[in-house]
Amino acid sequence: MTSLFYISAFLLLYAYVLYPALLFALSASYPRRADREEVNAAPSLSIVVAAYNEERCIAQKIQNFLACRYSGDAELIVICDGSSDCTAQIAESMASDRVRVIRQPERRGKGVAVNAGAAAARGEVLVFTDANAMFAADALEKVALPLRDKSIGLVTGVSRYPGETIGSAYQRYEQMLKGLESRLGVVAGADGALYAMRRELFKPLDPALINDFVHPIVASIAGAQSVMAGDAFVLEEFETAGEFARQVRMVSQAALVYFRLLPDLIKQRRWLSILVLTSHKMLRWLTAPMLAIGVIATVPLASDGGIFRVVLALEMLFAIVAALGWIATRRGTDGKATFAYQFVVLNCAQAVGLWRCFAGEVPVLWEPRKL
Repeated sequence: MTSLFYISAFLLLYAYVLYPALLFALSASYPRRADREEVNAAPSLSIVVAAYNEERCIAQKIQNFLACRYSGDAELIVICDGSSDCTAQIAESMASDRVRVIRQPERRGKGVAVNAGAAAARGEVLVFTDANAMFAADALEKVALPLRDKSIGLVTGVSRYPGETIGSAYQRYEQMLKGLESRLGVVAGADGALYAMRRELFKPLDPALINDFVHPIVASIAGAQSVMAGDAFVLEEFETAGEFARQVRMVSQAALVYFRLLPDLIKQRRWLSILVLTSHKMLRWLTAPMLAIGVIATVPLASDGGIFRVVLALEMLFAIVAALGWIATRRGTDGKATFAYQFVVLNCAQAVGLWRCFAGEVPVLWEPRKL
């Protein structure tokens, strides 16, 4: 039991504390990258939006794109993935030389829609985004700027959630990690709400694979760097109620990508990418099982007193705070009071998603977030 406790405790400590410290130490030895604004002209962009039943926000998304500032050419491609509402009709009513609409009569999933959008694209750079993610006025300019450096193949922007939710706190932590990884030219995953990649790096997706997790790996295998543009952001709403199912789906798809492309990373000796993916993603997906193992090991060890009794008391305190958060959530309260509960729920969802991957139950279809 003692060994189980220390192994689980070390893995959790590494994932949440030691890994960021390792990134900071490694990045300190890397030269700072300067944006080469004067070297190359702004690349032409094709913004790809896969939309399913997004009638609530598709018009706003198109207007938001048209209002963005960009010094080069940019087009928006909306792929309507068999929507049963008025998404396609609304998008087609706003079509122009800068806005194109592709209808998929049957719902086939985001991967197929992304492939269709990329195949129709005219731009040098593909920008992937969500229908309900609204660009800041200069987001396209900011996300495309690093690509003027030919060594960079992919640039991820960032999402911002309104209010103080577990989503906003989680995003700040994620962006801190990605900022450190970015200094090394590798990121564990792109933000699906906004990221850009060179068109020549794109390869048609297996529909079961999640594009924002695949593409940084594809860039790494091709020898290109992936970085984060922390000032290129989109605004999104965060829905706690639907986050469990979303995390299950995303992690099951991301885990499938990890295991499927890991042999290619090993073959190409992309050791830094493997370190980043394993530390940032795989170990974090194991948080709930590691916590459970730690608690199970602590209970019999606490009978001997000492440090284990203190640890058990802290575990019980956390459980009480999480239970109070559950009660607050049931009463419609959100915010910091529910963080412990939401932390448990989201990490349980990630563990379920990992299990679904192992069980071969990776979903292809998705449901849009409510705006």
